[in-house]
Amino acid sequence: MASASLKTLQLACGAPAATAAARHRRRQLPPLQPRQARQLGIAHAASVELDMDVTSSVDIENIQYEDGCYTVQGCLLSTASADDVYRVLTDYEALPRVFHNVETSQVRHDESSGSKQLVQTCKWAFLMFSGTFVTELNVHEDASQRKLTFSLIQSAFMKEFVGSWHVQPAAEGGLTEVRHRLSVRPSLAPPQKIGDITKKVFKKQVEGILEDLAIELER
Repeated sequence: MASASLKTLQLACGAPAATAAARHRRRQLPPLQPRQARQLGIAHAASVELDMDVTSSVDIENIQYEDGCYTVQGCLLSTASADDVYRVLTDYEALPRVFHNVETSQVRHDESSGSKQLVQTCKWAFLMFSGTFVTELNVHEDASQRKLTFSLIQSAFMKEFVGSWHVQPAAEGGLTEVRHRLSVRPSLAPPQKIGDITKKVFKKQVEGILEDLAIELER
């Protein structure tokens, strides 16, 4: 897998360049798996490095809280091919290996409608919520455009959930651009003022999802 420069990755995704000191610190540390990093309480850097090669960059482009709903959009740039990224995202039963907050993931088919559904056991720590909960999602795949859309069927944790992935070659540098958009309305949504304050908590959750994917693509 070819390496890309840190500057190219971060400028393409809109993230600021890392300082020389930060790059030096990252090179002194061995690569960590997502679960290991969280168990040790180590925050992920905006750029993920393995074997001292910079091959991916994560940027949160937009976050808002309105009418009880959190919406976040993030960008991941990777040297992995677009087809490889899409295969990882659609290998649903392997998602617990990829994402730290997914414990189990099963696919089922609705024969009457021909639709695909996903049943996941997830871990989430947000506001007063923590623990494990089961989520049932409708899945729409557009393989020709490498797009995935998930919508909520049922969950005790959320009233509304819409998530999407869009994988495509980046405009420059031979990279792959992965855009992830997530809108969540918790069952007990905080008031607007509290929601504005807690946006950073939700942002970290989405950053973790993108960083988990970045590390999986380096395997």
